[in-house]
Amino acid sequence: MDEVSKPRARRPVHQAGSSVPAIRHRLVETAGLSEQKLASIGAIAVLASHAEHFAERAIWALDDVDVKGVRPRTDARPISELIKMLREHVPTVRKPGLAPIVERWCDAAELCFSCRNSIMHGTTAYMDSEWTIFGRNSPTGGVKRKKDPTDFHASPHTLAMLEEAFGYVLHVIHFVWTAAQTSVPIGDISEIMIRLSRARSMAAELDNLAAAVNHERY
Repeated sequence: MDEVSKPRARRPVHQAGSSVPAIRHRLVETAGLSEQKLASIGAIAVLASHAEHFAERAIWALDDVDVKGVRPRTDARPISELIKMLREHVPTVRKPGLAPIVERWCDAAELCFSCRNSIMHGTTAYMDSEWTIFGRNSPTGGVKRKKDPTDFHASPHTLAMLEEAFGYVLHVIHFVWTAAQTSVPIGDISEIMIRLSRARSMAAELDNLAAAVNHERY
C-alpha cells in the first residue's frame, strides 16, 4: 500500500471524565487561563447570549408587533442597539412598575456587556499568577480605531462577579419579556430592583477596575 492510500490515523477524541487531557492551544496556557477562569468565561458567554436573545424578544413584546413572516427591526442588531431600543420604551410603557425595571436593566446591561465585549472581542495583553488582562481596540502600531480602547482585568474573583451580574441581567430581561406579553399586574418590584442595582454596581466596579489598578500602580 502506497503512502497516499494509507488510512490516516485519527486523533483520539477527548471524552468527559477521561483522564486524557484535552488538546489546547499554547495561548490558553501562556495567558494564564486556568480551568476556573475558563469555566467562568464560558458561563458568562452563555448567560450573555441568552440575555441578548430575550432582550430582542422583549422589544417585540413592547413594540406589540407580530414578527411572524417579517424581518423585525431588531434583526442583526448588536446588543448596544437593542439596549437603546429598550431604553426608548421607558417613557411609553403603560404597565405599572415595568418602566423603572426596563430603565434600570438597561443601565446594568450596558456595563455588563461592556465587560463581556472586552473579554470576548479582546486579546490577552498581560498576565501574572492571578490576572489575565483582555484588551480591546488597542491602538497597536499607532493605528486609529473607531471606538476607544477598553480592557478587562480577569481573575477568578472578577469573573465570578461578572458571572453573577449576568445571572441577574438574564433573569430580569426574561421577566420583562414575560410581563410585557400579559395583563397580569407585576406586583412588588423591590426584589427585582435590588438585583439590578447589584448587577449594575458590580459591573461598574469591574468596568472601572483598569483605571483603578493603573492609578494604584502609578
